[in-house]
Amino acid sequence: MTKVTGGIYIPHLKHEIIKPALDYLGLGGSRAINQVTGTFLAEGYAGGSTYLKQLGKGPAVGAMQMEPVTYYDIWKNFLSNPKRANLVIALKHLAGDWNTDNNGIPRPEVMTGNVFFAAAMCRMFYLRIPTALPLANDATAMAQYHKRYYNTAQGKAVWKDNVDRFQQAIDG
Repeated sequence: MTKVTGGIYIPHLKHEIIKPALDYLGLGGSRAINQVTGTFLAEGYAGGSTYLKQLGKGPAVGAMQMEPVTYYDIWKNFLSNPKRANLVIALKHLAGDWNTDNNGIPRPEVMTGNVFFAAAMCRMFYLRIPTALPLANDATAMAQYHKRYYNTAQGKAVWKDNVDRFQQAIDG
C-alpha cells in the first residue's frame, strides 16, 4: 500500500497535481514526474507533516522548499531566454496574475499555496541541470541526483535517507 504523507495520498499528489502541472508545461514523462514527486517527499515532508514553508528562520517556500534566491535565479538566468517564452507564459498562467512583483514575475510565496506552481518551478529547476534526470525506476539514483543538484552539499538532506521517499514516488 502506498503511504500517506502528512495527509497527502502519494498517488493523488503524483497523478492529480504533479503530472498535470508538468504535462501542462509539456515537460512530463515518468522521469520528471517521479523526480519532482520524490523532491516533494524529500523536501516538504518531515516528522509526519508536510511543510509549505521552511520552519524556523529559513527562507525556503512551497512544498518543494525552494529558496527565493534560487527561484529568482531561474527567472533571471533561465526563463529569460526568448526560446523559453512559452514556458514563461505557462508558468504565469499556473501561478495566476494576482501576486506578481514589479517585473510581472509571480512572487516566490505563490509556491506556498499553489502546489501546481511549486511542482512546475521544481521542474524548471531540474530542467536547467545539464545532466539528464535519472531513470524513472531508480530510487537510489533519484535520491543522489536530488542531493547533488537540488539540496546541494550544503543542504541537510542525506541521500540515503531519501531513497525510500523516491521509491514511494516511483510506486505512487
